[in-house]
Amino acid sequence: QCNNYEVIDLGVMVPAAKILDEAVAQKVDIVGLSGLITPSLDEMAFVAQEMERRGFTIPLLIGGATTSKTHTAVKIAPGYPAGSTTYVLDASRAVGVVSSLLSPTDRDAAIAATKADYVKVREQYARGQGARARLTLDQARDNAFAADFTAYEPPTPSFLGTRTFAPYDLDDLARHIDWSPFFA
Repeated sequence: QCNNYEVIDLGVMVPAAKILDEAVAQKVDIVGLSGLITPSLDEMAFVAQEMERRGFTIPLLIGGATTSKTHTAVKIAPGYPAGSTTYVLDASRAVGVVSSLLSPTDRDAAIAATKADYVKVREQYARGQGARARLTLDQARDNAFAADFTAYEPPTPSFLGTRTFAPYDLDDLARHIDWSPFFA
């Protein structure tokens, strides 16, 4: 919510219908999705397809811990050809991307560059998929890991029981802790 952009945060695990209904109601310029867990990846693709089905043309931003440019290019962008889909590595870079997507002078070039880049990413991904030698299910089962612990001798621990570390000066210990991640 910096750089004079208003952000409407709907929270986590929000259904696609609610996201898109709110986008229409609020007349947003861009829809942004962030995925922090793997199931979010499929949900993002579904949201893109719903944006296409419902006639959206506004940009779609994709980001978050589980996302990647490859996933965006291969799985999400093809579901939303009427609009642009752009992967943003992290939130600190979103401002520049949003600025270019909303700029009357830079918008078309930014979208064209992203689409051209995603064509290359999809081609590279497809080449990697075709080059993989895959086993059949029966071959994979025949090649399953067979653990044999008959000759294994586990290492002996250096001690058994409880070990107490005392005394520690907790005030001294606290001076060596970086608390900023805790409070962030």
